[in-house]
Amino acid sequence: MSDSSPNTLIPRGQEPMSELGTQISTSKLNSSLKAHLLSLPTKVLQRILSHLLVSPSRLLLQRDTSTPSTYSTSVATNVLFVNHQLYHTSLPILYGSNTFTTSTPATSYDFDIHLSCVPGRNKCLISSIALEIEWGRQLWMKFPLIAIRLGELRGLRSLRLHFVDKQDPDEDIQIQGEPKGTTRRREGHVAVMMLNTEKKILKDMVKGMKALRVFKLKGFEDAEFARRLEVGVRNGWKG
Repeated sequence: MSDSSPNTLIPRGQEPMSELGTQISTSKLNSSLKAHLLSLPTKVLQRILSHLLVSPSRLLLQRDTSTPSTYSTSVATNVLFVNHQLYHTSLPILYGSNTFTTSTPATSYDFDIHLSCVPGRNKCLISSIALEIEWGRQLWMKFPLIAIRLGELRGLRSLRLHFVDKQDPDEDIQIQGEPKGTTRRREGHVAVMMLNTEKKILKDMVKGMKALRVFKLKGFEDAEFARRLEVGVRNGWKG
């Protein structure tokens, strides 16, 4: 997948995908054209649908939007609404052949919420996710929730995490479970405790993803640990 600016794809209710940014109009697909499409061999139909539904850049996964007109996408999601056959043929292509992300490194903080909006039957079709994270110093506290959601993606084969933390390394951090307003500096034994927690979260997560074949961890504080995780996934945790 290209690293160019991502396109928007928004789950809404129980619909497979938002109708935003559609490049084709189902009203223009007359009955004879529909019949012709459905008479094609499955592989030919899948190839056509791939041209409509696979984006050259990452697709944004978001909960909703109050200003739909501000979003656009290069995938023609309305093809899913032509009929049941095209719907069921299109879903694995739409979810399984695109890489999903969020709009900014900051919005990845709510990626667990974004994923919860995707119907379960479609969630299992997602095969590739790439996230940039600038809230890395809260990883130990927030990532368990995201890891749970990612663990529900039984078809996930590629996961790329890039830490682009811009926070001040000397910033005080609120410690979960301590009185509100109590902060600690990420240094000394506190820093070691947080880093060890983060490493355990990441290791448990990727080892639990049985379908995962590609894992990239860029910008993590412990580069050697990141490398070992990547190699472990690549080798299927053998050797």
